[in-house]
Amino acid sequence: MRVTEWRAAGFREVQELGRGGQGRVVLAVHEESGTPVAIKYLTAGARKADQDEFEHEARMLGQLDSPHVARLYRLVHSEHGTAIVMEAVDGVSLKRILAEHGALAPEAALTVLKGSLLGLSAAHHLGVVHRDYKPANVIVRADGLSKLIDFGVARYTGEAGGGGTPAYMALEQWRSEPVTPVTDVYAATCVFFECVTGRRPFDGGIAELRRSHLSAPAPVADVPEPLRPLIARGMAKDP
Repeated sequence: MRVTEWRAAGFREVQELGRGGQGRVVLAVHEESGTPVAIKYLTAGARKADQDEFEHEARMLGQLDSPHVARLYRLVHSEHGTAIVMEAVDGVSLKRILAEHGALAPEAALTVLKGSLLGLSAAHHLGVVHRDYKPANVIVRADGLSKLIDFGVARYTGEAGGGGTPAYMALEQWRSEPVTPVTDVYAATCVFFECVTGRRPFDGGIAELRRSHLSAPAPVADVPEPLRPLIARGMAKDP
């Protein structure tokens, strides 16, 4: 058996959800309880930096006890690698919803985002900054409620570092400066803009995105007038 195919004991794999160079993510079932879970595997051959980030994510998730965040169940160590066993959220990503349906009405967008924003709030209450709030990390259930996932690049308030996804990164991330909860507010505002317009606030390659997020004004003219103060404040250049 290849090391990338090891399975955590006590879980029956149902479906592979994704695979990368360092491991894979699967949907599985806890054999004893029948509880569905998501398992994120990291192979034993992964770089030390990747192993550290993996365990860092588990520590961050382990602190959070919120109905709006996918919960950590356990961290599993094996000679074949490490695995994070977490709550499986029955839903689809906001990224997929936007790809299939385009722009949402402002009220609908806020309804869909609400759960994940409460997840951010719970993290912030513990001093944790997500640093990668984006449509792919907002999972929406059939009833419209959402949960926040993926704390892989999260940091504590005041810690410095880049990380994140360029289309949604605040100035302090581009500058590798200390992050705070408002770092996530900037990203959330970018996502809200994308929800109501059907496109991201800024586009282009890395260099162009960097210039835009660092110096271009928030594109408030592209949203309905009542939303403009919200977008302007959430994407302000001064944190």
